[in-house]
Amino acid sequence: MDFHVLRKTNLVSVIGLVAASVLTSSAALTQPLILRVNPRLADQGLLMSGNDSATIQTLFDTGPRYQEPSGVRVGRGSVIPGWVQMGSFQNVSVTGLNPTGYYGYYISPDDRAVVIDLDSRRVVRVIPR
Repeated sequence: MDFHVLRKTNLVSVIGLVAASVLTSSAALTQPLILRVNPRLADQGLLMSGNDSATIQTLFDTGPRYQEPSGVRVGRGSVIPGWVQMGSFQNVSVTGLNPTGYYGYYISPDDRAVVIDLDSRRVVRVIPR
């Protein structure tokens, strides 16, 4: 066999092995992200707080609170000013909200969680305690 033919054959073999190893290693890296959801909490509504799943009650326990009434009625569709401090969460199973959507929230003086769309700063839901 000619030396040049043997050299090209070896080169093609090495390139094939490198391509095969790259493809198999990239398949291992593209595994889907799995979120654990406790189905028993679905009735209470489930959300993600950090990397942990939590219930709606967590909003009331950890959210930013406003004690003094502003004198302005807040309801669905109301625009919340930029100076209002908000917490944020990722929805998992709260009814009426986009699954896997991200929302801001704060706790109003009348002890309700005001859920806000982060892009438009409009109220999308008010959740009583």
